[in-house]
Amino acid sequence: MKLYQALAHALRREELGTCFALLGDANMHLAGALSDLGQPFIYARHEHGAVAAATSYARTTGTVGFATVTCGPGVTQLATILPIAVRAKLPLVILAGEAPILKDWYNQKIDQAPIVEACGATYIALHQPDTMLAQLHEAIATAKRDKTAVVVGIPFDLQKQDYNGALDLPLSDALYDAPQPLSPRADDIAMAADWLNTANRPIILAGLGAVSANAYDACLALAEKSGALLATTLPAKGYFHHCDFSLGMAGGFATEKAKQIFKQADLVIAVGARLAHHAFDGGKLTPDARVIHIDIDPQTYVQGRKASDLLVPSDAKLGAQALNDAIMQKTAWRTDDVKQQTKEALIAPDESKTPDGLLHPMAVIKALSDIIPASCHIINTSGHSAYYAAHINQHPQSHFTVIRDFGAIGNGTSFAMGVAAAHPDRPVILIDGDGSALMHIQELETFHRHNLKILTIVMNDGAYGSEVHKLRADGITLDGSVFGRPDFAGIARGFGMAGKTLTTLDNLPQAFADFCNGQGPQMWDIHISDAIASPQILAAHKA
Repeated sequence: MKLYQALAHALRREELGTCFALLGDANMHLAGALSDLGQPFIYARHEHGAVAAATSYARTTGTVGFATVTCGPGVTQLATILPIAVRAKLPLVILAGEAPILKDWYNQKIDQAPIVEACGATYIALHQPDTMLAQLHEAIATAKRDKTAVVVGIPFDLQKQDYNGALDLPLSDALYDAPQPLSPRADDIAMAADWLNTANRPIILAGLGAVSANAYDACLALAEKSGALLATTLPAKGYFHHCDFSLGMAGGFATEKAKQIFKQADLVIAVGARLAHHAFDGGKLTPDARVIHIDIDPQTYVQGRKASDLLVPSDAKLGAQALNDAIMQKTAWRTDDVKQQTKEALIAPDESKTPDGLLHPMAVIKALSDIIPASCHIINTSGHSAYYAAHINQHPQSHFTVIRDFGAIGNGTSFAMGVAAAHPDRPVILIDGDGSALMHIQELETFHRHNLKILTIVMNDGAYGSEVHKLRADGITLDGSVFGRPDFAGIARGFGMAGKTLTTLDNLPQAFADFCNGQGPQMWDIHISDAIASPQILAAHKA
């Protein structure tokens, strides 16, 4: 047995799920051996696409994302997606290969560790054939334990050496102790209970920490007993999507009606939420509210601003349960009138008029909300169009993916691949901007080749949306931000997919029915006005 075959055997024993791959000299033998052992693969057209797909796979499944790329340029292509995965605290294992260890002149040789580590990820070099399998299991354990991206470098000349060692080494789950849920301190809960008992307008804000801790029932019980309203961070959007007294997502993307209710809050109980700058709209969302932070790693200061006033170190579920046990029953502001206000706050505004007669982006989103059922999975990316896509409100958290942890556009196509691989029975709806969609347009061929049920909806304003609005507001030339409207329907057909160009909303229901009844992926090119700036842009650039 060659070493690459032994490594493949070890990886199959780990049962990591779909591997997203782009092959080269440094990983092709290992990938081939994995395929021979029955490993499911999605073969991407770009290394970034492969690892970004593994990132969304990890987010949507709650398991380790698995990818493989070649050495040198295969690794340098990851410098955008690695910070995203690391900041989102998603476990990834990336088999990268390395240049031949005895050929310093090799054209693709580069010191890979500093590149990976500069992105915040962990680099593990496997250079000892006798210990490679054990180190590989330990690398997977590191990704699971630390919830981070781990890049494993294996020189491809060493991979071809003979291996005569053991194959049944301890798997990653046996190499670390899963952390026990952190229980809150009684004094912290007593203080938090005093604050909540005296609050008149509390809001419970749940983040992904609440989701991963299965704290839904605990948060709901706490809200009902304390009279609090419910809200989520953007990544946890949809967690309370069908609950009464829910404001939906907090932050800059909240509706204007929701923001008016948030402003009245006198206390926020953040449960497993990061308290990022965006989640509180830079402090403008709840200007008069004190904040209790229940989290395994609660913070007073986050991203340069004071974010909380009382820290309760605790598992999200255990902290919410303990606080619920310690407070008194009251109605607070859970009245019929506020209930109606929260329902209305979740409705996207009726906006359709544009100065150029093209479609208003919010009108497109409202039309999509009427036809896309909650059984579909929404992918929301970064960029100007992301504000509008975030106002699709009928999908549960399990069916809505947003990973914005590095502010990079261009990830939507790859994220859609990861979700489609994780949930092959679930139609995936990617809503993206034209500039973002073009960045990794080659992955449309991957969609087609693997017959992934993905509908890509391009909100095409013929420009880089955020930049054109900011430049226009500042009175600076729009050169470099306006490009015209590419024919995305034609591009899609060139990759073997169905493509449609839509300049009115009249045909949306039939177009969606055609997608649902058809086979494989589709792309819609929806022409929207570049004269409509989102409320976030307008607030930041008042000119």
